[in-house]
Amino acid sequence: MTGGNSREPGRQSSLRRLLLLPDADLLGLAESLSGSTAIGAISTAQLPEPVLASLRQRILRPSTVRRPLHPLLPLRCPLFEQEVCDYREKALTVGLVADWAAAQGLPQRHVLALEQAVDELLLNALYDAPRDEHGQPRYAALSPSERVGLRARAGESARVRFASDGVRVAVGVSDAMGHLRRKTVLNYLVRCASAQARHQSPIEHKKSGAGVGLFLTATAASELLFRLRPGRLTEIVFCQYLSRPRPLRVLVVDDHDPGNVPPLGL
Repeated sequence: MTGGNSREPGRQSSLRRLLLLPDADLLGLAESLSGSTAIGAISTAQLPEPVLASLRQRILRPSTVRRPLHPLLPLRCPLFEQEVCDYREKALTVGLVADWAAAQGLPQRHVLALEQAVDELLLNALYDAPRDEHGQPRYAALSPSERVGLRARAGESARVRFASDGVRVAVGVSDAMGHLRRKTVLNYLVRCASAQARHQSPIEHKKSGAGVGLFLTATAASELLFRLRPGRLTEIVFCQYLSRPRPLRVLVVDDHDPGNVPPLGL
């Protein structure tokens, strides 16, 4: 079953449509998007009609100059931002975001999941996203201890943005390299979720790669958005509700570049 924003005729609805799934978990959401050209999927189980209507109308809102962190946050919601250039700044930022989320009222076990997800995504942004002159991950051969002393080159820092409207907390981690692709995201989510369903470890043991961060983020989120702009931006935004946090119910993988998104940091 599909749904679009009928209030926005002419906005290339075939590119911006949503899949509405009656009862889907991470595996169901990711598999459905893998076999579709839709940008997003919503699990509608136990969603009151007003909430579902709000999600359908707002979750795929086009980017604006302000580029709001999460489309469901109010326009004037306070937004905090941290630039991260090295391992030390990563650790400080992870702790800062965790303390902030706890102060908003997020239950402790969900704070821990959020903390782990932010840590893994920052590792990806700092050490997996940068490429060498051959297009290969520059730091893939380095051990964790060797990466500790590195500092990001100009244009290769990571950025963390976070905000809360009193209902949800939203955290985004981004880089300006823009190497992550829709197929990579969905393939890894499907592979990890399938392994978990078989009671196997969903985490691949490898020295580098975005898979660990993607999976941990998906299991920590109620709503998960990927903004993928090739060569310009990768931003992963996840949201968790403060009261009765829910499992993942919204998955968006948006690689449709409208051409009006400024480079990271502007």
